[in-house]
Amino acid sequence: MNIAAIYSFIHSLWAIPAFVFPHTVRLSTSVSQFEVHQLPNSSSLPVSWAGRLPVPETPPGNSLFFWLFQAEDPAYDENLIIWFNGGPGCSSLIGLTTGNGPVSFDGNSTRLIRNPHSWTKLGNVLYVDQPVGTGYSTASNPYPVPDNDRVTSDFYKWLRNFFILFPNLRSKRVHMIGESWAGIYIPYFASAIVEGQDLFPIDLRSISIGDGTIGNPAAMSTVTIGKFMRSQKDTLQIPNEIRSVFTEVEAICGFDEILKAANQYPPNGKIHIPGHPENRNYKRHDPTNTTCNIHPTTPDMVKTSILNSTCYGPCATFATAFDYMSTVSASGAGKQCHDIYDTHNDCNTIDPLDLLAAYFSRADVQVALNLLPAAEESLNSHNSAPPTTFSPCNSTILDKLLTSTPPVAPAYSILPHLVTSHNISLHIYSGEHDMLVNHFGTELCLQNMTWNGAQGFSQKPSRLFFADNAVPSHFLLHSCEKENSTETCDSAAGLWASERGVTYHLFWGAGHSVFGKKPREMFAYVRDVVVAG
Repeated sequence: MNIAAIYSFIHSLWAIPAFVFPHTVRLSTSVSQFEVHQLPNSSSLPVSWAGRLPVPETPPGNSLFFWLFQAEDPAYDENLIIWFNGGPGCSSLIGLTTGNGPVSFDGNSTRLIRNPHSWTKLGNVLYVDQPVGTGYSTASNPYPVPDNDRVTSDFYKWLRNFFILFPNLRSKRVHMIGESWAGIYIPYFASAIVEGQDLFPIDLRSISIGDGTIGNPAAMSTVTIGKFMRSQKDTLQIPNEIRSVFTEVEAICGFDEILKAANQYPPNGKIHIPGHPENRNYKRHDPTNTTCNIHPTTPDMVKTSILNSTCYGPCATFATAFDYMSTVSASGAGKQCHDIYDTHNDCNTIDPLDLLAAYFSRADVQVALNLLPAAEESLNSHNSAPPTTFSPCNSTILDKLLTSTPPVAPAYSILPHLVTSHNISLHIYSGEHDMLVNHFGTELCLQNMTWNGAQGFSQKPSRLFFADNAVPSHFLLHSCEKENSTETCDSAAGLWASERGVTYHLFWGAGHSVFGKKPREMFAYVRDVVVAG
């Protein structure tokens, strides 16, 4: 994701969509044609099926790629876990190959080895590349998905046809889980499912969102970025005088009062969060306008960027923080190879997206996944297609959806409705080192959300959970500092809370993609939290 995309991503604002649920077209496709027998340069796989299915009632050429794995343990066969990567426009194969699927890349090679923490041990797992045009999925031309309404409608129609193709899955307990922009996808998909229950019953039990865009950008980034930077001061290597500027402007912008209110358990009432503290269009400018090319390095420059930028608008703390970290990193000062997704990554961190692009662009891999005919079939065909150049993330989709009329933040209405009116379990989790969607912002959104008759959590998330036990039955408060940890803290994975059908877990030592940094801990989380209910 490029710099402009990151800016647009976190500062897009959302508006209410309307759902459309057309009739589902019955398929005549045989499941056998989707069987996956083996994968090149890979360990053995669980039983699986992969390929593309068209999106009903859309122009020809619109299809979604799926890869379905059968549960490895019969004790968990009642579960169907559906995984979504975010972006928007990033392939679910990212999750499959970097921490939660049955195979993972072996170091910096494109050889795939078995993942001992695969979620296929906890249920049937479905990976879907959506919306159309994502990963292996295809789209008609010009790009047909203008907004989140269409994303939701396409996926829901497709999912109904998927269940018709795999009728044995209709009785499963469905658990949708994803990260990042899946904080938009999943709540809206869940709403479509519950709205369509009378015509097409689906047993949706839970939704789980990691480092997700559940609240408005002001809450999730602008108000809380200064607090995050202070919490990561040693890792980010930010001088005291720079941090002091962010503390000063928090008082000027009123963010300090919001942070105080968010730290009240239970909250004292609704917390007013400004909707437009930074101009939502601040990075959509003429590149020749040098006044928008801000590279702050001194306290005065940082303060000016936050308060008086003609590009970013008032109180632009997040934009300035990003510009500052990028500038000092590029200049050789401060933390090198700064990664907004995980502040603890360094210059030696492997980029898995390069590995995905190389491996999944191979013709033999696409033959194995039923996207190209086998060699003997190609010899007998005059219309054999070349392999697809696989892109883990599609910038066209990202630009299209982030410049469209955006959906309402799910925390304001959709998530409370799903939990309160439909008894859907909601699980939110964060990685402590994620700067893009920092955990203080997620916690602020949760404290400002009302569900099952009350607002927020009544107690601050302070109970310890562990690498192999995500919901310990004994009540353990966080009574030790990680820097001077006791034996109990050494074995702890983070902090958690659970009230009235909502859980929140903060994973220590992880960034934006918790499953990638903490696969063992996420396995326990899916086992003990997601599918246990």
